[in-house]
Amino acid sequence: MLHHIRTHVLPRVQGADPRDPDALGRRLANLAASRAGATAVSAVEQALWDITGQAYSQPIWRLLGGKARPRVWVYANINRSTWDRSPQGFAENAKRAVAQGFRAIKLAAFDDMPRLDTAEAFATAELGIQRVMAVREAVGPDIPVLLDLHCHFNSAWAIRVARRLEPASLFWYEDPVPRDDWEGLARVRAEIEQPVAAGEAFYGLEPFWRLCTTGSVDVVMPDVKHCGGLGLLKRIATLAEAAHVQVAPHNPSGPVAMAHSVHACAALPNFTILEYAFGEADWRPELVEPAERFVDGYVEVSDAPGLGMRLNEATLAAHQ
Repeated sequence: MLHHIRTHVLPRVQGADPRDPDALGRRLANLAASRAGATAVSAVEQALWDITGQAYSQPIWRLLGGKARPRVWVYANINRSTWDRSPQGFAENAKRAVAQGFRAIKLAAFDDMPRLDTAEAFATAELGIQRVMAVREAVGPDIPVLLDLHCHFNSAWAIRVARRLEPASLFWYEDPVPRDDWEGLARVRAEIEQPVAAGEAFYGLEPFWRLCTTGSVDVVMPDVKHCGGLGLLKRIATLAEAAHVQVAPHNPSGPVAMAHSVHACAALPNFTILEYAFGEADWRPELVEPAERFVDGYVEVSDAPGLGMRLNEATLAAHQ
């Protein structure tokens, strides 16, 4: 990414007024033809929004059109902090997240799926189902449970597993099939009871337009780090709104990407819920000033200029 920034992105913006992030972001759009390019553009574009907010003493959410909500609902993604991958291990980590105030939980219960044409696949799928049901039992009926399948199934398997999981009352069923299987994704959504979410790896407008206009999803998940930046994320949300699709940004990320995502979510009328990487580093809240803080499953939207935070250099140095 640094190579893309130094050799492609910076020459396009050097000498320009940084206080016009949306226009500069559009100028950079043709550099985002690959994921690495889109990530580089996203990084620079986000920095421009922060600069602009500080220059005009305004929070980023105001520059994006205004605050639709004073706080943002978040879910705890427990997947990477669940070292014990047994059903009980997932259940215990889910309970820890709830005890810390989170009011929605996501897991990826099928990350160890082998090839589907093996006998082991059936046993592993059964284990994944047990993991989901253990989390549901652990958190009770009132905590939303979200499931990420990380594209491990074909449409037939995804439908079969979804029907087995109907008693879990999942909030959504995320990335059930490979990302290039557009027909399979639409088939899954047509056949199952659970809402379908997808889009975390896409960048630019076109794939999100396709998701929204082909009846493939109920929720799109653009990632501010990769999709093209804050301005593009807002445009994705606008086309999703026209298709009656909700937006839940992908965000298994650190506190800087979290803060940018919060500003975007504050301004989106069709926002639903934001991801938080739970339990991966106990020093994470202190990496920024002011420290990250969650209350009853929500994060307050900052009214401070720009991003509203800065890196804590002492914490950064301590955890190089």
